[in-house]
Amino acid sequence: MLTHLPKPTPDPIFAIAAEARKAGAEGINATIGMVMDEEGNTLVLPSVAKAANIVSHELKGRSFGYGHLLGLPEFREGVHTLILGDHAVPLASIATTGGTGAVAVNLRLLKKMHDDITVILPSPAWANHLPLLKATPVQSLEVPYFADGLPTIEGIAEGLKKVKGPVAVLLQVGCHNPTGLDFTIDQWKELAPILATHQCAALLDLAYQGFSSTVEEDAEPLHIVRGSGITTLVSWSASKNHSLYSERTGLAAAFVPDEETKMTVEGHYSSITRGIHSAAATLGQSIVAAVQKQFKKEWLQDIADVRVILTAKRKALIEALPKKFEISLKGHGMFAMLPISEENIIRLKNEEKVFMLHDGRINIAGIPLLRMQELGERIRKVEG
Repeated sequence: MLTHLPKPTPDPIFAIAAEARKAGAEGINATIGMVMDEEGNTLVLPSVAKAANIVSHELKGRSFGYGHLLGLPEFREGVHTLILGDHAVPLASIATTGGTGAVAVNLRLLKKMHDDITVILPSPAWANHLPLLKATPVQSLEVPYFADGLPTIEGIAEGLKKVKGPVAVLLQVGCHNPTGLDFTIDQWKELAPILATHQCAALLDLAYQGFSSTVEEDAEPLHIVRGSGITTLVSWSASKNHSLYSERTGLAAAFVPDEETKMTVEGHYSSITRGIHSAAATLGQSIVAAVQKQFKKEWLQDIADVRVILTAKRKALIEALPKKFEISLKGHGMFAMLPISEENIIRLKNEEKVFMLHDGRINIAGIPLLRMQELGERIRKVEG
């Protein structure tokens, strides 16, 4: 039967990244979304390294029996504090396999709430959002994320008018992937009552908390939406802000009105993950818990240092490229979508050994600061 399977389509990000690795030191790899240091190695935050060292010593006496389906309590409490800040409201949650797993679990919760729910997805979106929607499966409606080159809520507002029946919207909170361009706080405040008018649920993907602004400020849109009175789910990731990419550590959460509802939601979370992977792995959870309990002040400084690096890289690239690229680079976080044709992107790969996605998305965080000028020169050769 295996021989009758159709040929799969390779993941575009990993396929181009493989080509970049083959190019060696000459190549400029702007593909997979990781923060890299100046030597091209995955950046390890000092606070996270300290926490990992403590956890590694604790492994000798660690029990490797099955843990709770919801995850380590100390991990969940630490992430709850990051999500809630000073807001004293109940939060149901479960540990997941990365932010991807958190989105998948929350989508399944939405489907449990309404089997016929339609999820509105502003596009361009993170490359994995649409596959996750299809895999759940739920009906989806793609709407424009941009108007005149800037994020707009109009596409969502128009999409809501088209949907008959239960509806949710899947939105990224800060450091938009792939564009780096985010809703302003005023736009979030304008959007929240629109969602409430349509009794629309919100699934908010918080994958880069602390990379746009402070941890508290990056979580503010969650509370603006929650404050509108609609069902609000959160998908949180430790991959970027704890540099724990390979440990696949995340959290699915839901704002709830009371403890009884919290228990109900967590029961459904447990049954959902039981049917996928049973329970999420705990090593990454232990490291995040140790960071947040013992090294939080240092971690906050580490995150601030990353923001400085990302800002410096954006500034250097803006200075190295023609004026037409400036708007696309004015965002926050790791990504930007450069206005380059697919034809020229292929030329950049073949002629200049510059590797980016065919839609122009680049991972600014993955390119050494000292090579930004070189990247700009190579793009100028092709763009003219």
